[in-house]
Parts: sequence; C-alpha cells; structure tokens
Amino acid sequence: MTSIEVGDELPAVEATSTLTTSVMYAGASGDLNPLHYDQAFAADVSPTGGIIAHGMYSMGLASRALTAYAGGPEHVLEVSVRFTRPWPLGTSATFGGKVTAIADGVATVSLVGQTEGGDRVLRGTGRIRVRAESG
Repeated sequence: MTSIEVGDELPAVEATSTLTTSVMYAGASGDLNPLHYDQAFAADVSPTGGIIAHGMYSMGLASRALTAYAGGPEHVLEVSVRFTRPWPLGTSATFGGKVTAIADGVATVSLVGQTEGGDRVLRGTGRIRVRAESG
C-alpha cells in the first residue's frame, strides 16, 4: 500500500471461535473464566447458553487487521473497542474496518467484528500514523 485514503477498507481477518482457541487464549491471557471453556458452566451463565469467545480475543483479531493495514505495530497509535454481543463457540467472524478520516498525519479507522450470521460482536476505533510515500 502506498497511501491511506478515506474510504479504504482494511483487509479482513477471519477466524472461527473454537474450544482450542478459547483454551489457548485463556492460557496466554491468564483469564481462566470457565465461561470460555466449560460447557456445563456456560450453559448456566452464558447469554447464548454456551461457551463464548474471550472478548479480548476478538479485539486482538480486529487489532491484527488494523496493524496489517497500518504497515506494522509502530504505526498504530490507539485501539478502542466495545464488545456488543457474545461470540458463540463454533461460529466464524470477520474483523476489519474502514478509514473514516485523516487529519494531521493520523488516520481514524472504524473497526467492526461480525459473525457469519450478521451479529456484530464488537465495534470500535483505531488511530494510525499515515506513512509518507517513498519516492
């Protein structure tokens, strides 16, 4: 990519929430809430009636899309998201965004994560440095 423009779409990051991803994220993050890996527990407390992905896992996937578009983590200034719905185990979701504004060398990106069924699991904003074109 040689330039960043308002209206640019981030390349999407797609993932499926699985028991493996939930257990791996729990171990990596230290968030051992059984809502994310124990079906019997989740059946009693989850709004979906089952295991849900960690919200921060979905934020990480949205951040991955932003970082790739920005050209590396050194260009990412800020990521802020709100978890809007649980992401049920066994479903796929797509994470991406769109550049909404550019001012003073900083692009603002609207971030979104949405399941294959159309449920939005997160929304947010990222801010990235606009790289100068080489030439």
